[in-house]
Amino acid sequence: MDESGRLHFSQEIAKVPPEKREQARRGARERRKQDLLQRYGRSPSNEARRSTLRAPTVMRIPFEQHGSRMRVEALLNGRVRAPFLIDTGASGVSLPKFVAQQRGLEITDATPRVRVKTANGVVSEPVVRLQSVQLGRAKVVELQAAVSSSMEVGLLGGTFFNNYVYPVDAAAGVISLKPNLRIRAGLSQVQWQGRFDSLREPLKRLDTHLEQGRFRDAGRVRQLEVHRAKLRSSLDKLEREANSARVPRGWRD
Repeated sequence: MDESGRLHFSQEIAKVPPEKREQARRGARERRKQDLLQRYGRSPSNEARRSTLRAPTVMRIPFEQHGSRMRVEALLNGRVRAPFLIDTGASGVSLPKFVAQQRGLEITDATPRVRVKTANGVVSEPVVRLQSVQLGRAKVVELQAAVSSSMEVGLLGGTFFNNYVYPVDAAAGVISLKPNLRIRAGLSQVQWQGRFDSLREPLKRLDTHLEQGRFRDAGRVRQLEVHRAKLRSSLDKLEREANSARVPRGWRD
């Protein structure tokens, strides 16, 4: 953070001002330590870390055959259990309206909506955010879900299953989930970088315009300052979301 209170990001220590480098190093060491504690519950040895990365835990999830699909029970936000059909061809998660009500989700006219293709045509459905979705020990945090008033059973799609490699043993009625280390919260490195760039680039341009005093109209300047504050707030929110999903720092720059 510079003297004006602005945050600057870099992956190269040489680009950090000399008087800030030791502070940056300490912060990086602390972030790595906290990440290891969250991931392993302790600070493992180098050999233990290499062993864990070589052989990610495989979680075996039993399912019931439901026609041509697999039916499982998921835990939402750590407290509400609900039935879901596994649909890896779907892009996201769909939630029955009664489950959303059990979860205490309030849907209003201001709730964001998404257009969804169904058997009855294209419909508009509200979108809510789930803190977590869990199958057995397999847990994905910060997922969006469309809320359907016509569904009795939810659908678990790509934003959950993209986080795993998932071979299916139909005879045993088991789907095995192995963490996909190239995905965080259903998104790849390129997708996470795109989300950060979509906020940082306009914020950078706006900072430049305001600092150079290109706008003389006071009303216009105030309007742009409000917009800048909203961009910074959105960027802070995205950082918190990335922290919850354990997104590597290199995926954000």
